Amino acid sequence: MSGSPTFPIPASLQELESAPYNLLPYPNDFEDDDEAARAESFHKLIRVVEAGNRSLISNGLGLFEVPDGEEDLDAWNDTERIQALYTLVRKSDSLAPATRTRLVKALCDAVHGLSEALANPGAVMAQTQQSNDGEEGGVGGANSFVVSQSFRDAMACHIYMLFTVMFLTESKEKLGKSLNAGTSSSSSGRGGSKSKSKSSKSKGQNTEVEDLAASRAACAEAMHHASLAMSEHKSRLWRRGVVDEAIVGLPCRIAYQMLESSTGVIARKASSGDAALQMIAATVDSAPCLLNTVVAALVDLLHTYDHIAPLVAELCCIVNGQVLATELLREIGRLDTTEGSNDTGNKASGIKNIAPFISELAAVRPRVVLSNISLLLPHLDSEPYIMRSAIVNSIGHILVREDQTLMENKDDEEGSDEESKDERHVVNMAKTRTSLFDILCDRTCDITSFTRGAALKVLNDLTEKQSLPLDRIMPVTAIAIDRLQDKAVMVRRYAMQLLTSLLENNPFMGMLNPEPYREKVRELEAYLKCNIPEEILKARDTALEEAKNDESQGERELHEIESAALAAAIADAEAKKEEEALSEAESTFLAKVRALKFASQALAFTELFENSNASFRTMLMSSNSSDVTEALRFFVRAKHFGLPCAVTGTKKALALMWSNETNIQEEVLRAFIEVFVAEPGTEGKELLPENQIAQNLLDLVREANVSELASIEEALGRLVKKEIIPPDVFSVLWAIASQARGELRASAVLVISMAASADPNIVDSAYRLQNLYDAGLGDHIEENHDWKTARSAACALQRVARAKVDPSSAKYIILDLISERLVAIARGDWCDDANVDDTNAWFCAAEQSINAIFTICPSPEKVSMEILLGHQQVIFGSSDDSSTASTLRLARFFFVLGHIALKLLMYTEVLSSSVRRANAAKTVKKQESASTGATENSESKEDEGDDAIEAELGLAAQAEAETERKVAEISENEIVGRGIISLFTPMLLRVVANENGTYSSPVLMQSATLALCKCMCISKSFCEKHLSLLFSVLAKAPNDDQDLRANIVVALGDLAFRFPNELEPYTPKIYACLRDKSIRVRRHTLMVLTHLILNDMVKVKGQVCEIALCLQDNESTIRDMARLLFHELSKRTNSPIYNLLPDIVSQLSQLDLKQEVFREIMQFLLSFIKKDRQNEMLLEKLVLRFPKCTTINQKADLAYCIAQLKVNEKGIKCLNDNFKLYKDALFDEDVLKNFMSFIAKAKKNATKPETKQTLQELEEKFTECAAAGMENVNASKKAARAKKRAARRVARKKVEWDESEEEENAEASDPEPEDFEEVDEENRPANAQPVKSERSSTTKRRSGRSRSAALTA
Repeated sequence: MSGSPTFPIPASLQELESAPYNLLPYPNDFEDDDEAARAESFHKLIRVVEAGNRSLISNGLGLFEVPDGEEDLDAWNDTERIQALYTLVRKSDSLAPATRTRLVKALCDAVHGLSEALANPGAVMAQTQQSNDGEEGGVGGANSFVVSQSFRDAMACHIYMLFTVMFLTESKEKLGKSLNAGTSSSSSGRGGSKSKSKSSKSKGQNTEVEDLAASRAACAEAMHHASLAMSEHKSRLWRRGVVDEAIVGLPCRIAYQMLESSTGVIARKASSGDAALQMIAATVDSAPCLLNTVVAALVDLLHTYDHIAPLVAELCCIVNGQVLATELLREIGRLDTTEGSNDTGNKASGIKNIAPFISELAAVRPRVVLSNISLLLPHLDSEPYIMRSAIVNSIGHILVREDQTLMENKDDEEGSDEESKDERHVVNMAKTRTSLFDILCDRTCDITSFTRGAALKVLNDLTEKQSLPLDRIMPVTAIAIDRLQDKAVMVRRYAMQLLTSLLENNPFMGMLNPEPYREKVRELEAYLKCNIPEEILKARDTALEEAKNDESQGERELHEIESAALAAAIADAEAKKEEEALSEAESTFLAKVRALKFASQALAFTELFENSNASFRTMLMSSNSSDVTEALRFFVRAKHFGLPCAVTGTKKALALMWSNETNIQEEVLRAFIEVFVAEPGTEGKELLPENQIAQNLLDLVREANVSELASIEEALGRLVKKEIIPPDVFSVLWAIASQARGELRASAVLVISMAASADPNIVDSAYRLQNLYDAGLGDHIEENHDWKTARSAACALQRVARAKVDPSSAKYIILDLISERLVAIARGDWCDDANVDDTNAWFCAAEQSINAIFTICPSPEKVSMEILLGHQQVIFGSSDDSSTASTLRLARFFFVLGHIALKLLMYTEVLSSSVRRANAAKTVKKQESASTGATENSESKEDEGDDAIEAELGLAAQAEAETERKVAEISENEIVGRGIISLFTPMLLRVVANENGTYSSPVLMQSATLALCKCMCISKSFCEKHLSLLFSVLAKAPNDDQDLRANIVVALGDLAFRFPNELEPYTPKIYACLRDKSIRVRRHTLMVLTHLILNDMVKVKGQVCEIALCLQDNESTIRDMARLLFHELSKRTNSPIYNLLPDIVSQLSQLDLKQEVFREIMQFLLSFIKKDRQNEMLLEKLVLRFPKCTTINQKADLAYCIAQLKVNEKGIKCLNDNFKLYKDALFDEDVLKNFMSFIAKAKKNATKPETKQTLQELEEKFTECAAAGMENVNASKKAARAKKRAARRVARKKVEWDESEEEENAEASDPEPEDFEEVDEENRPANAQPVKSERSSTTKRRSGRSRSAALTA
């Protein structure tokens, strides 16, 4: 049953109409006179096919076998059947749905029948075996049976027809999807007038879709069945199992098209993607000769479609063996990832689609990827970052899976006999793991942020899955901490997540507080030093004796000897195996060594986190919300593990309560709850006991600074408003405030005052006020001078409403008692005049006491006068010598004087606001009564008439204006002009001026200056009059008194807000404070200027160059504040940074700055120039400055600024048109480098041919001018060197001539020339010339003089 195939697979369906097939488009008896006849003809053809199917099912494979000696003719698959199939398949798209369904069913049944006949040959195979046994003497068997050629032709014909139907169906489906995608947007905007017709059409369309899906599934199933049959029984279908590639490849060809449509779960089911994978797998398994074809097709699919990668990875799992996966990896390893080809865009998209396949394959077949990893590693040096990221991800999958496999093998291999082989495998695997981890760690510093993030993410996954080796924990932790400084937000986020995972999965104990570990390490080291083995101990003692006898050895050498002895003992103990017979002492020593190693590693692990507080703070202060969120979550987890940095970090994070982003505020509040209020790990759902919450709050405020206290108060107030903190917590705090001593009492009262800011009822009752009086203002405070508690109590009193005069009220009585104690505190009755620290602590208490007085007292101005008069009586009335006064008393008096003056101004404004609110309420009430018609008597009518007249005459507005005028009059003239405070201002001015240096106390000068600044904030005339005095004090302030200068700077900011016009001439002097030696003064100055500039109280002028220099300040807080200012300025619509840049460049160029400092500043500032128009104008301004530069360094700086700008066509034109302005500077290497950088950046963005041509010409001009300029420079240098050599030569000749003249003059003045000549003759060497005559000497002198004269001329 052999012979050549009579139905070779055609290249296209139309080839069936040519030889050797010679089919017709329609049969000869096909009737198509009308639609009915045409339909009937198609039905007739289908009946022919169906009849043949029934014959096939009943007869099976015997239908194709003929007796020996007869002609091998295919009676079943005759011309009529093939013609019918061809016509039906050719016109399958135009068939009626029912007819097409019958065709698909008939074709599928035929393929199923042929496949079943091949799988179950039955009697035919038995008969063939008998004949073969008879002919060959019993040799052969089941494997020698091969079907007839007619069966192979029938199989090929029907599989090809099924393939064609599926191909047409898939093509139609793909075309329909593209058309729907194109028309969906246009159809969505139309009206719904034809909704009924559309609904009826949609029902029909749904039916068609269902029928199409059913037919696609049936075809896929039939093709799958055929591919399996050909794969499993290829030895029956072809002699010796040598397959026909054309036939076997048909299922693969249609499977590729089916996979193209499997874009998702639903689409994969609709297109029978699973069956397509099975078809390809069956083909690869049965026909290894098609492997290269399949690999090429799959690579092409991977290159074209982004959804193919997981499908191909799944296919690699279905195929038997590793051959397909290996070949695919080999093809990927051969990919050209360079940027040299013209089709760069398509190549990049193809690599983007191929790369995920590597990680997908590693997830399901990690061993295959590991065995072929050498094919992929060269791509780590390739340009596409997505390929590098995919390799990194695949390494992660390999490490996870191999770690799990290694653990399983360890469990399974217990008791195995092949120990040596297993050990080699473990050693090799350990080396491989080490190399892969090295690659991962290296990729965390990849040039692309996506790959760095992928490496950190893989390390995070390994940590969470417990696959990170113990020896890698410390290096990975250090890498994660280092990546917190990365410029990419994504990398920083993954680094913080990795740190959190390392904390949660650390191999040490649950608590990571370093102090217990330090104690444990010291204890273990002491034990080990006392129990060192005898031989090592003797060697140590000998070395110590020698070191002590050697005078050159110091303590450091002795310590090194002891450390070396301990290290030797530890190494000796670790070298001993546990199986050896160890004594009890040796076992104990070995256990201590292991405990020391564990404690040391745990301590090093915790110290890594503790030493990284700066990085964590940077994350907290980041402008990106993702950084802040991850940092807060880390601190929450760190608190659960007892890291000290968690509490400090959370305290710093509380400053974010003032953030403008609501989600950050909520995250901070959530972190606050989880750290200080809730049980660990409950996410705030379960609260700590009341005592523990109170203790946490006390610990939080105990060491907080002023800014942190404000943030804590905001967070605590929100929690109180939300009723998250239980009321019993404040009961505990009241008990602590009543019973505790010192700072604990002050902290408890302070927490109560913070909570009272949100809920005044916590303190605003007679009972609570009595408790506050006893705890915060009682005898304990007076006896112990506990000013912190007094300050906290005064803060709590500011949450109480102003008392109404009611002698019968208990609240009024207790407030009156409290007022008396506040007055005593403000007068400083309990202060120690000999203790400066006591007075310094008193200032805060006095300030808050005065604030409380103005809050709760009905007449605070009278109480203020009482306080001032009390100070006057103490200072001036009780002293025996009226010409002297206590320095500290005077300082306290000035402090109270200034603060009362300021509070009187605020109290006046409060009264004015109250009057305005009362008048507004009165007006509203009258309007409401008028609208309701509530007029009961004639008197009310008269009142309304008067009000109407007043409204017409504008008397109400006039009265309001009069009120405001009176308030302004009081502020301007009464408080510091004619009131009691004015009596003390001359003395205040005299102390501040300190003309003769009489007042040397820093406390007095600071207090007096601060009081003067507060008085100046009240009155404009007073401020304008004494501004010069204030600036002279600022200029003459001692260098060591930074507090005075810092206070003056802050006060100047307040004065600039209140009286900007008066401060405007002194603005340069404020900017000059940015150059102060004190960090504190510079920080305060920059803070003041930042607020003034951002609130438009100071115009940003040329002095902003001083702020630009702060970008390179040595103090990080100053640098950050300067950056913040420029960031905020960049958000303004009037582009202030663009307008200021030319002046900044000009002024910075004139300063003697290092090149790196100038360029870092300009790089930061130029990054804010975003608009094209601004880039063009700034480029032109910078180019026009070249002729004004006096040094080549200035020109290099300008060129650097130009290189930082964005490039567009107008900028290129400007650079080309003004070439002559800067061409003389191109000889400098730095200038040329910057201009070439600009050209290179322009080439990347250039799209127009004329622009590219201009850039090419400009680059050539740069090169030519640079070469010519360098030649001129070299020539100039050469000429200068020649001139110097000539000058040196002339100078040397002149010196020689002068020396010869001196010798001649000496000879001329010699009294005995003859004797000299005789002596000279006696001492003259044999080869010396004889002495010249006197005449020749005279000639020589003359010639020497003449040459000297010539040189002089």
